[in-house]
Amino acid sequence: MSKLKNIAYDMAEETIDETIEKIIRNDLTYEQAVKELTENTVVMSFFNLNEIETIIAHELKKEVYYGGACEH
Repeated sequence: MSKLKNIAYDMAEETIDETIEKIIRNDLTYEQAVKELTENTVVMSFFNLNEIETIIAHELKKEVYYGGACEH
């Protein structure tokens, strides 16, 4: 990947992580989070809906099993 594409990918991942944190803090529902992420053009440049839902589910599962001990 080019340097610019790497930066954009990192931004997309960071946006997903921040959105997952909002779910954990009860600032967003799951549905609101998915909608927010699918409306983000940077996120959608790298991830499709299925991938976004899978990432969220995996991170929330880690939160339940490890109580926030893992980095998102």
